Amino acid sequence: MRAVNLIPAEERRGAGGAAGRSGGGAHVLIGALALLVALVAVFTISGREIDTKRAELAAVERELGDQKNAAARLQGYEQFAALRERRVQTVASIAGSRFDWSHALRELARVTSDEAWLTSVTGTVAPGAGTGGGGGGAGGGAGSLRAALPLPALELTGCTVSQDAVARMMSRLRQVDGVARVSLSSSEKASAGAGSGGPGGDCRMGSDKYPQFQMVVFLSTPTPATTPGAASASATPAAATSPTPAAGPSTP
Repeated sequence: MRAVNLIPAEERRGAGGAAGRSGGGAHVLIGALALLVALVAVFTISGREIDTKRAELAAVERELGDQKNAAARLQGYEQFAALRERRVQTVASIAGSRFDWSHALRELARVTSDEAWLTSVTGTVAPGAGTGGGGGGAGGGAGSLRAALPLPALELTGCTVSQDAVARMMSRLRQVDGVARVSLSSSEKASAGAGSGGPGGDCRMGSDKYPQFQMVVFLSTPTPATTPGAASASATPAAATSPTPAAGPSTP
């Protein structure tokens, strides 16, 4: 026997259309749910990565803080090392500017004859260097002559019994141990009728017979190249000034 469908054909088509529409809505709902699940998964994974990065950042910040604390603890050692370096340089500078003034003055006393007497002896390690007593070297031409050589030098002021004695004094000064040059700045007699000088003043004592001289004795030991200001600062302990009271000649 053949089966017979008793439902009218119009109703059978309507039922099929409703079933088709219901199936399309289900597909849309399933797609939306799948998208939502994917978004939740992405959000979860991103959140975990953010938490991981934050933990790494916190660890780096803690390590940075530890390094800063360690650097702060070691800063004292760095300052001490810098202080040590500065002191080494200071000692080296002082050692480089030292000069054996005692030997130079002994040599000066050895060669100075009885026919000459000194009123001022100034020793400096370099041109422009100051002296321990705050006084400068011989004035006038001797001061400019001192700048001729960057060597230790003795600036002498004194008198002799004659101009020939000045020449002999220069010749004797050339016998000083370690001498490099002996230069005469001036040798002058007083004008007739000039007033008498006092101690520490004009050693001619008002006489027109005795010439007063100014000389510079350069010594052979060089000093480190320095500017005049630096030389003055470093040479203060090494400079020597030895004023001698004026005295009369030993022979007429």
